[in-house]
Amino acid sequence: MSKSRNNALSFSSVGSIVLENGETATGKFGAVQCITATEFTALTAANIEGVGLLIGYTIPAGTVLYGEFTNVQVNTGVSICHKY
Repeated sequence: MSKSRNNALSFSSVGSIVLENGETATGKFGAVQCITATEFTALTAANIEGVGLLIGYTIPAGTVLYGEFTNVQVNTGVSICHKY
């Protein structure tokens, strides 16, 4: 049985990057998970229409954003970018 990309994301087998206040990550991320209430300064995703509307808005702790993210910058809070 082949391994699906969703299984890899669920278990973070490809790796993750933890970001906090003012930090930025670039690369390929399949999910961004907010550990604490998080406000983003930059959030780039090729397959999410209107993703820019989330910038400056406080995303509640526990929220997971799914998509094809290439740039994530946290203004305040802690988030995890899950690679794929």
